[in-house]
Amino acid sequence: MGETDTAAVVGLGVAAARSGNVAEAEVWYRAAADRGDVDGMNLLALLCEERGGFAEALRWYGRAAAVGDTVAMHGLARLARRDGRPADAERWYREAADRGDRDAMLALADSGPPTDDGWYRRAAEAGDPRALAVLGTRLRARGELAEAERWMRRAVETTGEPFFMVELGSLLAERGDVEGAEDWHRRAASAGHVDAMAHLGAVLVTGGRAGEAEQWYRQAAGAGHRSAMADLALVLLHRGEVGEAEDWWERSATSAGVEVDHDLWSALPPLDSRALERRERDAATRGLVVLGLLARRREDVDGAERCFRRAAGVGNAQAMYELGMLLTRWGGAATRAAARRPGRRVEPSSDQPGTWFTRAAEAGHPDAMVSLSALHGGRPEGDLWWQRAIEARQADAAAAPHTPD
Repeated sequence: MGETDTAAVVGLGVAAARSGNVAEAEVWYRAAADRGDVDGMNLLALLCEERGGFAEALRWYGRAAAVGDTVAMHGLARLARRDGRPADAERWYREAADRGDRDAMLALADSGPPTDDGWYRRAAEAGDPRALAVLGTRLRARGELAEAERWMRRAVETTGEPFFMVELGSLLAERGDVEGAEDWHRRAASAGHVDAMAHLGAVLVTGGRAGEAEQWYRQAAGAGHRSAMADLALVLLHRGEVGEAEDWWERSATSAGVEVDHDLWSALPPLDSRALERRERDAATRGLVVLGLLARRREDVDGAERCFRRAAGVGNAQAMYELGMLLTRWGGAATRAAARRPGRRVEPSSDQPGTWFTRAAEAGHPDAMVSLSALHGGRPEGDLWWQRAIEARQADAAAAPHTPD
């Protein structure tokens, strides 16, 4: 029986397995394996492994590995790890890796020290996408941006994947190459990558092109990208379109409220106090929270407190939490006024941070639950709030919309 014949026998086994007839599949696999077919050996070994026949699986993987088959080497490594023989597992992975098997290189890389990039480099040089991503991320985290850029460019050239275009664009932005960042984000965005659309919007705002940025934010937001919704809302707020901004914040909000990209706001032309007052006057709850956060960022604590109190007064959980944080750090308006006028007596206030944290937590705000857990540290109530915070975060993650690449 020749190679073509044994391949046909293996094919019959695969067809039987797909139809659920494992016993018939084993007959065909064994027939091919007995005649020296490597695929038959591996499939028979896997079948034995899955039903707990580890000794026989070891024999068949061993026969296939003896003729240089890397799939079998993976099987032997897997069985060695199962039996608590890490040295043998590493030996088989190394043999497979030395034969150019990228999965084996990754297995060695994943099990190695976090500071050792050797096997990731070898897998990346062989064009493995995950190795390229991991290596680029590691180098970037260590501040080795020039080398990280080199590998990201290699990843783009090797894979053509929009994901790597976005990573390269972000890296170039970090290095101050705005033009290069725009180019790669635009390429990925034009290929339909939703994250790239959001990143491109941020780059365009920085370059003073908020109008074009808005178009990309709208595309990403329409595809369900939460951060793009929040960024689009910020651009609209800046322009005075407070009602539409409120709608986008409502869509982007989680149980912790809305997010604010302060760097994006800073990249937009500054608004004078009258313009800010008009937006505050026109804002509903989400907008008030955002204006409060922006005010706090520019150290306008009185303005921040005013916005948070208005939103908290109509039941906004994020505003309650932010108000609690503000009171924790700066105290209320009376306390701050007294600090500006030494010697002035301040009556104790019943408006304490814990009160607002409790109200926010009871309304489902996870960060407020964490704050209450800290306030009740070491007591059962603290543990209860901690567990509730975890559950709230998990619920947010489960409800997060999928944004396609």
